[in-house]
Amino acid sequence: MAKWDDLVLAIPPHAGGRLEVPAPAALLETLLGLHDVQLTLLRGLRRELRPLQEGPFHAGRTHLEAARVAHAPRDEQLERLKAARGCFTEAMGMERDKARLSFIALHLGLCWLLLGAERDAREWTQLAHRTAVEAMKDILVDASKHQGLTRNRYLDPAITFFMFFTSAATLGAGYLFWDRVLSKRTGTVMRRALVQMQSLADYVDALGEIRLRLGELPHDVARYELTHGVDEQQFVARITIRKLINDREAIYFNGRETRKVTWNDQERSEVITRELL
Repeated sequence: MAKWDDLVLAIPPHAGGRLEVPAPAALLETLLGLHDVQLTLLRGLRRELRPLQEGPFHAGRTHLEAARVAHAPRDEQLERLKAARGCFTEAMGMERDKARLSFIALHLGLCWLLLGAERDAREWTQLAHRTAVEAMKDILVDASKHQGLTRNRYLDPAITFFMFFTSAATLGAGYLFWDRVLSKRTGTVMRRALVQMQSLADYVDALGEIRLRLGELPHDVARYELTHGVDEQQFVARITIRKLINDREAIYFNGRETRKVTWNDQERSEVITRELL
């Protein structure tokens, strides 16, 4: 079973011109070998697998498998690649989930690459990269909604009522109890989100490397990092996605707000921003 790093290495480095067609068989073989990795990732994200197992996406993979047949005539290979490209384009129009959209965009971009069109390959790979980051961001947003009280419309008012009409001493004990209960609950949600985001982060890193292999300049390809912190009880309390702009500038997103951070040898400044992560 292929891995994301295998796909990066299978892509011929940018040579400043069009690739010869058909493209190296290793790229096609590696792309097809990543199917199980994609399904495993989607299972971890609790996403539906069927759209990648049937319909136009499956048809596109069938055309790619036919294109890799040894000693197939060049014209036949090209026709198969074009048919696969058409199927993946159709699949893009039917998909809404961002993780699956990213996988489809990657296949579409590599189809263009296999046909010798680097510029189109770069555009679709950029979309795959951006959409994968958005999927990671959505996981963090959903997890952050669970922070605070229980989000139960009956239990939350009851807790508030109890705390309002309780003595200070009892309230202090009750607060400590609920603080631990809610911290554990939040930690469970955030830990699950962190595991999902870490699996996506490996894919995001691979897409960034693919974009560089396709000839994009390093300063045009954003790098992303995940960080997290724990509370006094060692439960995961926060997760942050950091987009590195350059050596002295980055954008941070914590699920609720986006901050732009700039630093130098003497000081560090932070501002809330609407810039895209």
